[in-house]
Amino acid sequence: MNQNFIYHMPTKIVFGKDSFKDIDSYINGRKTLLITSEGFVKRGLVKHLNTLTSCIVDVICEIKSHPQFEDLEKLYTTIHTMDFELILAMGGGSVLDASKFFSVYNESKEASFVTHLIKGKITKENYKLIPIIAIPTTAGTGSEITPWATIWDKNEKKKYSLHLPNLFSEVALYDPCLTLSIPKNITLQTGLDTLSHALESIWNKNANPITITYAIKSAKLVMKYLPLLANDLHNLEYRTEILKACMYAGLAFSNTQTALAHAMSYYITAHKNIDHGIACSFTLPMLIDAVIGKYAFIDTALMDIFGELSSNKLREMLQSLHISTHFGDYGISPKELEELKDSLTHTQRSKNSLVELWD
Repeated sequence: MNQNFIYHMPTKIVFGKDSFKDIDSYINGRKTLLITSEGFVKRGLVKHLNTLTSCIVDVICEIKSHPQFEDLEKLYTTIHTMDFELILAMGGGSVLDASKFFSVYNESKEASFVTHLIKGKITKENYKLIPIIAIPTTAGTGSEITPWATIWDKNEKKKYSLHLPNLFSEVALYDPCLTLSIPKNITLQTGLDTLSHALESIWNKNANPITITYAIKSAKLVMKYLPLLANDLHNLEYRTEILKACMYAGLAFSNTQTALAHAMSYYITAHKNIDHGIACSFTLPMLIDAVIGKYAFIDTALMDIFGELSSNKLREMLQSLHISTHFGDYGISPKELEELKDSLTHTQRSKNSLVELWD
């Protein structure tokens, strides 16, 4: 673990029940573009938002799951003909990530500039950013307090990362009431994504005492409350604690990035269409087994979380949630497992890991 380190978090964090009602004070009179999903329009949440602020000048709600370059580029052209000063991103990880794509621009305001920047075809300079207020409505992505976004290229079957040092949201507003309607499958997927963020920031080459502390807090909350929430989806106390876990995990991996579990998940999601939260979490027990006994600070953290140096409690929790920990159960053949291993040599996140599953 790094004992000489820098920790950076410029985002203002607002957390609490009904904190959404104060949104106008954070918008502060600026002309605001709302980016959300169609589901929130249908539920009347956008209509409710307009009773809280008069600053919304337009709404974009055509954001799809796992944002693709092709779709984002089309919307980008439309968005940058609008007159606004602030982006209000309200939704799950896909909405938050798409909003970051839209926030980046240069003098010509061409979508290709952002795509080329993400794909490394141009240097990360001569860009500007539109400020973002992020309101997560799921408890998993952490995008609201990280400086990057995940964008997918469906033709390449590849995940790219938009990563700029100043791509942090201006405000991250966590209102657990907004997560009450999330269905069970999304609740579990995002909760397990949170757990992966937390644990991966522990066995990480970029870990430091601050990130470790947040990661432990997050993982302990997920282990305690996610099984309870799975059986009581409308329990506001459980929703609050899981959203808090998401926030703590974000405070951890915002400064470490993720590692091997996420690196493997990109292949699994792209080639097997496995939801991200499952793809990045079912390998966690084997990663725990691989790292035990190798680093004292990791053993200490795992003892704090699980009360033992073993993956047994996590395996039991995943089993109770009907989540398999076997590659074969996700349709991954021995040949594809070799392809997955090979893909790790080209993935930056795998280089962050202090764990190696295969020599």
